[in-house]
This record gives sequence, C-alpha cells and structure tokens, in this order.
Amino acid sequence: MPTLEDSVLIAAPQEHLFWLSQDYNQRLLWDKYLRVARLNHGLAKAGKGVEAYCESRKGIGMTVRYVSFNPPQQVAMEMTQGPWVFEKFSGSWRFKEEESGQTRVYFRYNFQAKASFLPKLWLNPVLAWLLRHDLRKRLHCFKTAVETQQL
Repeated sequence: MPTLEDSVLIAAPQEHLFWLSQDYNQRLLWDKYLRVARLNHGLAKAGKGVEAYCESRKGIGMTVRYVSFNPPQQVAMEMTQGPWVFEKFSGSWRFKEEESGQTRVYFRYNFQAKASFLPKLWLNPVLAWLLRHDLRKRLHCFKTAVETQQL
C-alpha cells in the first residue's frame, strides 16, 4: 500500500497544534482544500471511534473513523466510506515538539487504489501525485494560519 508523508516546522506549542488540527469548528478556517468538515452524529469533539466527514472543494467526500487518538502526539483515521477509486485509505497526524519550542508536524496518507478498468500499477502513481499535492498544501495552509495568527 503506497504511503506518502511530509512534515513542516511550526512556531507553536505541540498541544495547541494537536487540538487545532482536530477542531472541526475551526478546520475550514485553515484547511483551504476542504469545503465541508464535520464530526458525525452530532459530536463536538474528535476522539477514538468518532466518525468525521470531509469534502474537498472539488466535491469529493469521505467518511473516516478515528482509530487512534493520543493527545498531544498523534491521531490516525481510516476511511469507512469514500470515492470509488480507493479500496483503502487512511491518514495520520503526528506532532513532535523540538528543543527550539517549535513543533514538527507530520501528515501521512496510506492508500490503495480499487481494482477497476485502470490497472493499479498505473492508478497508484497518479493518485500519489495528486495526494502529495494535497498533503503539502494542507501542511502549508496550517503553518501559515498558525504563524500569521489567523487562528
């Protein structure tokens, strides 16, 4: 299963960044990739077992369930419903405080294309290219919003 990961150093405390990244009331203020971000079933706070729905500005939606929730270091979620193109999809955030008082924020995707009329050997690299752009854009937007004190 292909794995993509990138990271960024942000001038903010680990705890603040952890909770901000998982706050669905503020998610659309910094995540310019999304047009919808909400927790399902009327819940107000993310946590293990909680489901969330996110939809890109292009109209591609996905429901995920938190499979790990360890404040302020790490969260992981896996797709429960999503686009036809994915057989499996998961993601995670990790936060590591540096000696400088800054925090290294890691964002990771794991995915597997669904077998279809397009061979996985062709589809996985195309999806990786598209997702790598999303991953970098999301981290950049997060860093910019935090460091320019938009949040």
